[in-house]
Amino acid sequence: MASHAANRTRRPQIPRIHFAAQIPHLEELKQNDTSFNRTGVRTDIKNGTVYSGYYFVQTINGQRKQTRCSSLEEAKSRAKQLIEYLTKDRRESRVLSDTEYADYSAALQILRNHPNFTLAAVVSEWSAASKIVGEGSIVVACEAQKKTDERQSGFKPSSVKSVYDEFMAQLEANDASNRYLEDCRSRMRRLAEAFNGYIHNVSAKSLSDWMNGLSVSVRTRRNFRTAAVTLWKYAKERGYLPRNLETEAELVPALSRLKSGKKDAEIGIYKPEEFAKILAGSPDFLLASFAIGGFAGLRSAEVHRLVWGDIHDTHIVVRANNAKTGSRRIVPVLPALKFWLGKVEKGEPKERLCARFSHENGLARAQSLAIERAGVAPVHNGLRHSFCTYRLAEVQDAAKVALEAGNSPQMLFKHYRALATADRATDWFTIGIGRPRLPRRKAVGRRKSVRRQ
Repeated sequence: MASHAANRTRRPQIPRIHFAAQIPHLEELKQNDTSFNRTGVRTDIKNGTVYSGYYFVQTINGQRKQTRCSSLEEAKSRAKQLIEYLTKDRRESRVLSDTEYADYSAALQILRNHPNFTLAAVVSEWSAASKIVGEGSIVVACEAQKKTDERQSGFKPSSVKSVYDEFMAQLEANDASNRYLEDCRSRMRRLAEAFNGYIHNVSAKSLSDWMNGLSVSVRTRRNFRTAAVTLWKYAKERGYLPRNLETEAELVPALSRLKSGKKDAEIGIYKPEEFAKILAGSPDFLLASFAIGGFAGLRSAEVHRLVWGDIHDTHIVVRANNAKTGSRRIVPVLPALKFWLGKVEKGEPKERLCARFSHENGLARAQSLAIERAGVAPVHNGLRHSFCTYRLAEVQDAAKVALEAGNSPQMLFKHYRALATADRATDWFTIGIGRPRLPRRKAVGRRKSVRRQ
């Protein structure tokens, strides 16, 4: 069985052609290493007759065949035709040895898995690479280069969704503020949903096109770009993007020079008379938040995070992890604020001022409802805007107000300058302790006493 299998896999044998000795110039018929053997003239006796002629014998695949010719010219012509037929389209069998033929077949078999490459191209590239590597292995050299690139770039593929989940988990582990967590979730989650592939495959153009397609203001698009840059930089730090390259999010064109087609809406503030109504009609559990917002200018998120231990007789401490800017600041307790805080029962030092609300949105909704019940139209960020406006009009010192509000002098001049007069500022900061006349405060939120019959 083994010999039969070997015969089936062997390449075709080289044909051997034998000519009669009378054929001259046999060397002219030897082509492509075909061998010729000389023999004598064959004379056959048949029925007492002697026949003389020319013949040649061919041996192909182990079988011998004799061809007779009556003349020399015929023998030469027939032999030449036979050689041309046997050598046509079989040049490889005459050039390749058994080992070479096996290597050639194995190489073609491997190349079938790579249809875009030819054997000549592969061998040519191998030859060029061998000159560079020298006596070493090309595979070993490629593996070493790959490890070097990974060390330099730290690149490990990861999806946008995985990077987002990991980033949010780290923020929560580091006790990031609820406001920052909410902002990251609202923006980065949309990025993760829009780009569900590997983060290294997201291009700056696709990010820019996606942001430009959002039906939002220019400022909101800037915020989305900031969120994208933050997430992509985190991926770079964690090794999910090349460390030696700028991230695609950073390559998104900055929107700082773009201006919205709409002008910034005018800042809304409360009148002193309206704030007096709000304070008079406020429930007890909201009174401190209203007073601190209007007389100290804290942001709603900062008020929501305050604990009673942060409120002192002369000042309020806004800790760095509670501030939007991440910087600690001291806000003075003005006489009007001290008056209204005196009407509120204080809790334990570690107890939150707004413990009733687990999230600042709940506090904002409760304040809006209380303002409407007081007969005043709610104004977005109205308490903080009112404080900045009236405080700047009162002290005429943008740097001082900026420190108290945790803002910049430029923002104060841009939004709050010349919105109120000094006289109206006095009306605001004397509510409850001077002018304007305060409406009678209702006992809202307190348990009514039951008169016994």
